[in-house]
Amino acid sequence: MIRPPRDPREAYPIVTMVVIIFLIVLFKPLFLDGSIVIKILFLICCIISFISWKIFFGFVRPNRKYRVPSVEFNRVDWVSENGELVVRYEKWNEGSAPLIIAIHGWQSDSSSTEHRIESFLRKGYHAVLIDLPGHGFSDGMPIWTAIESGERILSMLEHQASKWDHSKIESTVLFGHSMGGFVVLRHANRISESLPNSISRVYLESPMSSFPMVFDQRTSGYRRIARFISRIDLRWAYLRHGPDPQVKWADFEVPGWGVPSMPVRLLQAEEDVALGLHHLNLLRPYAGDDWDVVIDPNLKHFGKGLNRGNAAEIYNNWISN
Repeated sequence: MIRPPRDPREAYPIVTMVVIIFLIVLFKPLFLDGSIVIKILFLICCIISFISWKIFFGFVRPNRKYRVPSVEFNRVDWVSENGELVVRYEKWNEGSAPLIIAIHGWQSDSSSTEHRIESFLRKGYHAVLIDLPGHGFSDGMPIWTAIESGERILSMLEHQASKWDHSKIESTVLFGHSMGGFVVLRHANRISESLPNSISRVYLESPMSSFPMVFDQRTSGYRRIARFISRIDLRWAYLRHGPDPQVKWADFEVPGWGVPSMPVRLLQAEEDVALGLHHLNLLRPYAGDDWDVVIDPNLKHFGKGLNRGNAAEIYNNWISN
């Protein structure tokens, strides 16, 4: 029976909340009867707290979109021993063919993955599209992390891949876009080990390679004044609700984050409004000799149709070779 996704209560920014309470208790009387300097200081502290609050909640929970791929895909639900739902969509062809396992980006879902792997589908690939936790119809978590998302996906594949008809799978490739690429960077090797047919190649499209870099990008400009508090809050929330308290802030970027050991084909949007080229530049020094990186001046980070630039031609060339 299909059940709706569940989102547990979000983690809260404890440090920001303490600052707000402190301001109310201590500064409010001073604000009412104090000098203009006290009033200005109070307002500045309130603004900083509000910005920190907004930054925090912008990272801990994605905005869920209830969308599904085309009718060619069948929804398959898997629930872990802890009751966590992970949803995937499968498309199996009649004959033998390669399989692509694909993971979408932040605040997206499997419906967006379908048009990104269109070249593979036209070549007759079997396909498994996965809704990241907190996205599409997969259950959420108190604080969203790429580590826990990857662990849930890995557990699902370990339990479910044995049910596939592997006599029909010629080879298996793994695809990740943006945040999905970040998950793939860390978990590709373990996913490969968990499958009866190991991953022969990884495809990345405009992948994220560093959470600290994203945090700095999203807290630039006027948000910089609240960066220190919000960073403490995010780290503290991770220590309370994250899967591995030993992981440090700097571990959330390559190379410590992880780099696939198998051949990689990376397609990067030149004008990447979401991540820029910074993430590709960070990843380049760790690319192996069996990597192929293409920067497309017409590809966009989001969208389909004309926003796909030369992606179809590039993927067709990679698939053929």
